[in-house]
Amino acid sequence: MEHRYVSCIYHFCTKEVTVMEIKDTINEVDFSYLRREDFVNFLNENVAIVDDLQDLPESYDSVKVNAILILFCQEGKLQLDINANTFVVHKNDLLFCRPNIILNNYMITPDFKGRVLILSEELIQSMMHGSRNNWDMAFYVNKNPVLSISTEEADLMSQYCQMINAKIKREKKSYHYEVVYALISAVLYEIFAILSNSVTLSNDDMMRQGDILFKKFMDLLPEYVTKDRSVSFYSEKLCVTPKYLSVVCKSLTGKTALGWIHDYTTEVIRYKLKHSSHSIKEISESLNFPNLSFFGKYVRLHLGMSPTDYRKQIKQSVNVDRM
Repeated sequence: MEHRYVSCIYHFCTKEVTVMEIKDTINEVDFSYLRREDFVNFLNENVAIVDDLQDLPESYDSVKVNAILILFCQEGKLQLDINANTFVVHKNDLLFCRPNIILNNYMITPDFKGRVLILSEELIQSMMHGSRNNWDMAFYVNKNPVLSISTEEADLMSQYCQMINAKIKREKKSYHYEVVYALISAVLYEIFAILSNSVTLSNDDMMRQGDILFKKFMDLLPEYVTKDRSVSFYSEKLCVTPKYLSVVCKSLTGKTALGWIHDYTTEVIRYKLKHSSHSIKEISESLNFPNLSFFGKYVRLHLGMSPTDYRKQIKQSVNVDRM
């Protein structure tokens, strides 16, 4: 059977490949890049979907995508390398891909049909906020990126993809973004349900020592991130050095321990500014910042604007969306 070579977008694996090895051929892709592509149905800086992988341009022969990818194979077969590991995806398989891994040697059969859901890391973190069980499932998928689902589950997944795609393409009316996010949340929970019924999660025997340490670190964040944001605080609780904790986090996820602390803190701040009626001073105090000035600088650094401006932006976007 004749095969066609193109390149693609995909998920989690554990073997490290340095960017230095293939830096001359990698095309780095983010949402600002994707919004210019004709083959991408683009919603905003959090969501996009690709309907057809048959006509990907040659610039995607080797890519590093700054987004989380969920690929659903409806027909045919797909093969690609992820950080130098080869994966094969068949009909009714899901393929998951974390940000900033290297994808190349992409090959599909002529009858391949599938969709790729492209999601920002921030959106996923907000949807998984505070749920340790969901982190367990994400951790499992990190080690097992290809998931086979039943025909019934595949039919449901296809319907969700069609609805998300149709909604993105439609004229933006009231609650447009909320509906898309709700559909994506439904997809994630369907995947979690499949995982919970088909795999045993949180099994320490399946994990290496570094994996277990990272999982314990992620379990501590929801409990203590509002109290302390130093790497030494968490490393002490885990009985390791700050340097070792950061090295483990970096090797497994591409992000340091401090990076994860800042990401989780930023998500808590974003949630409180959006959904809480508390004043900015009260939010600052609840998160144990030393003073309001320091809190303001922290928010500017990680959200790109002051807490007051961020709240104004949220209100303006809600008003525009509901017009």
